Parts: sequence; C-alpha cells; structure tokens
Amino acid sequence: MRIHVRSIILKYYGVIVVIKMKPLNPEFSEVCDLIQSGKSIPVIDFRKTETTELLAKEIGNACREWGFFQIVNHGISEKNIKELWSSTQNFFSLPKGQKRSLNRTSENPWGYFDHELTKTKRDKKEIFDIGPANDPSVLDPLDPFLGVTPWPESHPIFQRTMQDHFETCEILSLKIMAAICVSLGLDKNHLDGCFRPNHTSFLRLNYYPVEDPLSDLENEEREDAGLGVHHHTDSGAVTILCQDDIGGLQVFKDDSWLPIEPIKDALVINIGDMVQVWSNGQYKAAIHRVVAMEQADRYSIPFFFNPSYETVVSPLTNNDVKNLYNDIHWGDFRRRRADGDYANIGKEVQISDYLI
Repeated sequence: MRIHVRSIILKYYGVIVVIKMKPLNPEFSEVCDLIQSGKSIPVIDFRKTETTELLAKEIGNACREWGFFQIVNHGISEKNIKELWSSTQNFFSLPKGQKRSLNRTSENPWGYFDHELTKTKRDKKEIFDIGPANDPSVLDPLDPFLGVTPWPESHPIFQRTMQDHFETCEILSLKIMAAICVSLGLDKNHLDGCFRPNHTSFLRLNYYPVEDPLSDLENEEREDAGLGVHHHTDSGAVTILCQDDIGGLQVFKDDSWLPIEPIKDALVINIGDMVQVWSNGQYKAAIHRVVAMEQADRYSIPFFFNPSYETVVSPLTNNDVKNLYNDIHWGDFRRRRADGDYANIGKEVQISDYLI
C-alpha cells in the first residue's frame, strides 16, 4: 500500500515548520482493485425516480461524492442503441483517406480527427464530432461553434441516426440539469436560459483501436500516444456517454484510478467544469481518462451538453457564502480549451485559473 504525503511537519529549534508537498500527479497514480476496494460509482434507476425531487436527491449525492454516475431505464430503446453502435462502427471502418476527407478544422469544429491532444499529449483514438443541425446560410462567423457537420455521403442512414440521438440526449440533459438545480436549492428551470434556445453542445463518436490511428504516417510525423485519452475534466455542463462492453474508462478518486465497469445499455453521466462553478465547488468535475487499447478495439459515444456561446457562468450561491470563482465567459473558455485540441499551445486553460 502506498501512502501519499501531502505535507511534512518538522520541529526546528522549537519552531514547528510545515512543508507543503506538491499535489499528487494523477498520471502516476495506481489503478484501484475493484473487488478489494468495494468502490463503484452510483447507479441511478430513472424509472424509480420519476419526480424531479427524488432524482435531484440521488443526482446531488452522486455529484457531491463522485462527479460520475450511471443511469439505467433512461428511456432510450435497445433498438436505437443497436442502430447507434452499428452506424458508429460502420463509419470508422471506412478507409482512412475517406475519413480524413471529412476532417474538422479550426474554422469548422465538426468532423473527423485522428490527431487530438489532451493536456498537450496525443490521444490514441479517432473521433467524429457532430454539431447541431444548423442552416449554413445563417451562420455567424463570430461564433466558433456554428459550423456544418460534413456527413459521409456513402452512409445516408448515419446522419439520421446521429441527429436522432443528438436530440434524445438534449432532452435527457435538460432533465439532468433540472435535477441538479433542485439539488442546489434552486428552481428546476433556473438555468434554462443558459441552454435555450441555443447551446453549443455536440455529439462525439470515439474509436480506440489497438493499432495506432497514425500508423500509416512516418515516425517523425507522429508523437507517441500513451493513453486512449489523457486525464482531464470535461469543460461543459453534463456529459452523457454510451460505452461498449470493452471497458477502459477510469475516474480519479481518493488518489487512485477506479475503472468504470460497463453495464449493459446503461449511460455513464459526469458533470463538467461549469457545474462545478455553478455549484461554487460543492460538486466536483471528476478527473477521468481512457487507457490505450491493447487487445480489442473500443467504441464510445459521448454527448457534451454545453451552454450557449454568450453564457457567463458564475456561482449560484446565497449571499452568506463567499464565491470561489470569478465569472467565466463560456464561449471564450471553450474556444481556448478547443485550441489546445489541434496543437500544443502550452498549458491548457482550467477553471482553477478563475479562482478568487
């Protein structure tokens, strides 16, 4: 067993000196044994928590203790989930050249990418990002989130399947946000204006192959990719994740990594940085990562529920509690975080940069 020392207390000529140690780097922490630890993230049955008040109690506890939970009986049919997996796997089976012809860019955030960075390190994965169904004739060039998804022409069913799932996740995300508001002692619609009528949410398809996605490039053209996704927190409000049965997602809890075991047809939910700020630190956006695949390919489908571009996020507290964070303009924050996905631009912006 390892003991993580946070500070050392020394007595020097009768004077007590406290030496603070650097915070533990999650990258070097051990993986927790699930059986020995007896730990697991909460599982919430939506069928048994039909009222917002009951749901709020369970979600509030999960957000406070973990920042992660799984939901079952969420209303998405098994048939729709099967169609989702089939379309996802069919897309990533396309030739690399065809997929790269749909590459996203710094001007259009939607599309395919196989060079993504997390905290300046390349991830061993391929992705396809899907934005809202926008009319290209009315796009605002000042809004970096209003692009057009480049759909693969060879898979006509793909677009309908993904847009249907996008809309389903929107509805589910609003229900979760309503429960979070109630759990914080607010009206369930308190944050509706941050997401309606527009928001900057997006759907992502993840493919974690055993073979390096950049194996067709010369060695000098690619960096090493040690993990499927390096450790991070999600920047937005809520993430809704479909994951297959391969596993590999881990959450950082009590100084170690805890694997999140797949549950058939369950959805994995985690809160992002903006909920941590709205809750004034009561709820923590959990650090998580995905290990690199070594024996079997893995797929996952997260939906990132994000506020509107112009939303200013600040703590929702009463006057008796000191605010921990300065105001955060969501559009600026997300733009700065997204810039680091394409190239190593140095330290990635974090909500800790906004602490008072």
